[in-house]
Amino acid sequence: MKRLFLLASLLLALAACSGHTVHRLEVDFLSFVPQADRSGELMANADVKFPDDPAGQPIPVPGAEALLGGKIALKVQLENTGTTPASGVLEVRMGPKTDTDLYDNTGGDIQAASLTLNLDPGKTEEASLLLDLSPNTPAFNLVKSGEFRIGARLSLSGDKVAYTLTQGEITLRLKLFNLIPNP
Repeated sequence: MKRLFLLASLLLALAACSGHTVHRLEVDFLSFVPQADRSGELMANADVKFPDDPAGQPIPVPGAEALLGGKIALKVQLENTGTTPASGVLEVRMGPKTDTDLYDNTGGDIQAASLTLNLDPGKTEEASLLLDLSPNTPAFNLVKSGEFRIGARLSLSGDKVAYTLTQGEITLRLKLFNLIPNP
């Protein structure tokens, strides 16, 4: 009888602990960009999109209603190989699954994060963007919808700038026990 009581108590304690478990879902956004498209050189007043498709990459999020928060991280290595200073913007764009162009500011797409860049001739810099997905923000609401699109754009003006996309990552925190309805 004692063993049965001990076993029942242990199972009850495990069930209570598992209800507080937060799961982590990681998406390597870099894997959606072909290796050959991750680096190159931009000439005067040009931009490059990751991935190359203006619709971006669709990302399904199973159990999105259990979303607590998350982060989006993007890193690009830059080298000004020209003779004049370069400036530009690194941005992450997001939109609903139905949006066909994340860069036209129609169809529900948003600029989720951006970073202004300035690079003198001959200099190298790593540009890093980190976006927190906090509740009740436009980016969070897009993810919580269950399927969204994401893309990034690097726009530069200057003589010549070499770039290499080194990181593109989405990390989501989900509390899957929130999917169980409360009686």
